[in-house]
Amino acid sequence: MRAATPKADQNLRPEGGLPQPGTARLDTVHGLPAPELAGVTPLRPGRQDGATIPLPAANDARRALPRPLPPTLLSAAVVAIDILAMLTASFAADQFSGVSGGPHGRITLLIVALTFAIGLASGAYDHPVLFSGRRQARAVGAAALSALAITIGSAAAFGVLWRLDATWLAMAVALGAVGLAGARVVMAACLRGTPRAARRAVILGAGPQADRLADALRRERTGLELLGLFDERGLRGLQPPDGLPSLGGMPQLLAMVRRGEVDVVIIALPWSEERRAEALIGQLSACPVEVRLAPDLIAMRMPDDGRPPVPPLMLAVPIAGWRAAVKAVSDYMFAGIALAVAALPMLAIAVAVKLDSPGPVLFRQRRTGFNDRHFDVYKFRTMYADATDHQAQRQVLPGDPRVTRVGRVLRRASLDELPQLFNVLRGEMSFVGPRPHAPGTLAGNRRFDEVVANYAARHRVKPGLTGLAQVRGLRGPTPTERQILLRVESDLEYIANWSPWLDIAIVLRTLLVVVRMRNAL
Repeated sequence: MRAATPKADQNLRPEGGLPQPGTARLDTVHGLPAPELAGVTPLRPGRQDGATIPLPAANDARRALPRPLPPTLLSAAVVAIDILAMLTASFAADQFSGVSGGPHGRITLLIVALTFAIGLASGAYDHPVLFSGRRQARAVGAAALSALAITIGSAAAFGVLWRLDATWLAMAVALGAVGLAGARVVMAACLRGTPRAARRAVILGAGPQADRLADALRRERTGLELLGLFDERGLRGLQPPDGLPSLGGMPQLLAMVRRGEVDVVIIALPWSEERRAEALIGQLSACPVEVRLAPDLIAMRMPDDGRPPVPPLMLAVPIAGWRAAVKAVSDYMFAGIALAVAALPMLAIAVAVKLDSPGPVLFRQRRTGFNDRHFDVYKFRTMYADATDHQAQRQVLPGDPRVTRVGRVLRRASLDELPQLFNVLRGEMSFVGPRPHAPGTLAGNRRFDEVVANYAARHRVKPGLTGLAQVRGLRGPTPTERQILLRVESDLEYIANWSPWLDIAIVLRTLLVVVRMRNAL
């Protein structure tokens, strides 16, 4: 799991070329000259159908849109409908064929389980697929047929094929196919008629490419609701696509993303504008939003040729969908188990802190969390009450006189962090993730965000009680800039490679680190 040690200035001055997701630098946008276009006029915020709407009013209209339903919830509803359709088909086959009992119930459950597993792996429950009845029926039909083939093949391999009644099987397959296809078509129609089912998307970059992309997205059922057009240059040479308002530049887009009003940003630029695309990706790399690139000709293929259009290239995506649901469940599970185990030790620590020195038991400090939002992190107080540093202006060093006797023991074993279990249960933190830093923390003599160009990219996920950097020994004070560079590199590696197994591995390694008390003060 340990990555190779990078050069100290790797994140400070990356070379040219499109950055990888989660590693794009943020400082490339400054000083980028706008291209000289003939007849370019200032971007008119909120222009729609020939009318100019003031920018605040345009963005207020975007905010009025309801927050979409979680894609995971929609997929779960479709899964439930699929299961109901297959169970109903099995029951009907029992009634019409006159065959009851035997292994048919178990066979049905096996086919249902295999259909779900194959469908989940093949994308049959992906959000964009749910809005097209034809794509839904084709995807779930392929999954169900594969499950049926696996079931029959397994029965033949184990010599129990004779136990399956041919009449029942034929009727179950026929009824199941009709039920699945019909349910999926109806479900697609219902989702298209539900405003909160579609995810909110914007196009970044004005020009002919944006026109073609907007046309393609409107004609194809992609599960995206186009909110408007942004252009970071503040200039444009062409009118925005018909019916699509111009909402401003990058400041307005970033503000909408921070407020949680945008789910997908599609950059509509040709391959020839590499530097401009690089700058935009760099700015968006710190945002918890799905970023896609629609380069030349990708938006040109319309559904007229009988094939679905090629989707824009995925550049960066936050932990979302099923992954987000698994992450949330694991966070609460880990936090609940840890709190149950640590409840009595935490009570004993609270008594020891109170008896050791006057002052409150808990210490609260402002930290930066998900989407650059600030929150109060909880810790056991390890310093004398009159020496506590709420702004983290001075990091704790070995032998620091501000630390109490009990505080030294707690800090060496990282037990002072245990109250952050309540931050996890409050939804402000994850159990595993990048550690939250105080806004004013320094590496050397500079703030973290001044040292690392893409420092804010670590805020695309919730901060964690422990993380990949911590189990690699990258914890404690940061007297040099190299230390925070290595720490942020591990944080971004965790975000890019997240999986439930990675979280489990980090939790197990955290226990070893705590026992060894590495890099603790």
